[in-house]
Amino acid sequence: MLIALPRNRIPPGRPVALLRVADLEIDALHLRVRQGARELRITPDEHILLYTLAARAGVLVSYRELADAMGSTDTAVRNNTLARHLSGLRQKLRDDPKRPRYIETVPGIGLRFMVTSAA
Repeated sequence: MLIALPRNRIPPGRPVALLRVADLEIDALHLRVRQGARELRITPDEHILLYTLAARAGVLVSYRELADAMGSTDTAVRNNTLARHLSGLRQKLRDDPKRPRYIETVPGIGLRFMVTSAA
């Protein structure tokens, strides 16, 4: 489930809680991600993917749920788009898919953000 933060309902100047998981700090409102002291430059779709997984850390999230969160409807496009964004996100996180620190792939089912990740 993607958690939406409506901009027009948050009073100006009121801080929005950051999502902190492992060594990542994810700002849903301003689309910023920090990995330790390093700020990552990720695309809006990579941000949605990362936020969706990190918000449910330790829980297996199906490919369909992830694609729905990203707004993909066509199955063929959905699978290719998700794979492309996941690849880009892993590169930016320096996360090896064979020995993941952050995002674990469960073939044929989905992805899981690993709770025990460390820098």
